[in-house]
Amino acid sequence: MATIAILIGTQAGARLLAAGSEREAALSAEAFLLRLPVRTLPAPLWVQCADPAVSGRLTGYLNALQAEQVRERGGART
Repeated sequence: MATIAILIGTQAGARLLAAGSEREAALSAEAFLLRLPVRTLPAPLWVQCADPAVSGRLTGYLNALQAEQVRERGGART
């Protein structure tokens, strides 16, 4: 049973990821975001979870990850 849902918006449409733990949610969303071309970042995302602290941590982490990717890969424009 999924306890965390992450919706990530892309040019091709929305991607819904579901996970049973905070770690699993972070890893699956990170893997998905790292495959996106840098020109599409930052992608809008929404985290749904019963625990607001978990939602906040995941949102902050995934937004920081995207900002880092833009800084690191931004010059390449893949």
